[in-house]
Amino acid sequence: MITTNDINLYNKLIMLRSHGITKDKSLLNEDHGEWYYEMLDLGYNYRLTDIQAALAMSQLNNADKRLNRRIQIASIYDKSFETLGITTPFRSDNYFHAFHLYVIKLEKRKQLFEYLRQMNIFPQVHYIPVHLQPYYRNLGWKQGDLPLAENYYKECLSLPMYPSLSNKEQNYVTENILKFLNE
Repeated sequence: MITTNDINLYNKLIMLRSHGITKDKSLLNEDHGEWYYEMLDLGYNYRLTDIQAALAMSQLNNADKRLNRRIQIASIYDKSFETLGITTPFRSDNYFHAFHLYVIKLEKRKQLFEYLRQMNIFPQVHYIPVHLQPYYRNLGWKQGDLPLAENYYKECLSLPMYPSLSNKEQNYVTENILKFLNE
């Protein structure tokens, strides 16, 4: 499910979700009757089932509550790490951050990842540089082509971030990160 206030984006997505097909007479090159449609773009078959739509609608009822909890979790992480030399997610007064992920950067990323897993904490590493995946390597991309992405990948670590994360669980995460960094 996608929500938007942009009518142009909405119309494009409506078309793309159904194989790039439209029946909108204002967009058709020809008109053979009410049954006629045209494929104007390469699209997909992305229509929700009724059950998926009902679930999405019920989830939207709690969206603000879950979003506020994510912001609260991020603020706690921020305060816990502010003096530790850990790079936390960028903030700007001009932008809103939903904290789908809480990604930190630090040089000992791999060691911290392994340590946290030993402590039954399950961080994740997101954003493996796409150009280093086998598909793109076969197209000629190689290590060194996108150094900023490659350097980011070497240091990024996503900490547990979900609305049902309790304060106790989050304290356990931060305490173990502090313990690791002070060893």
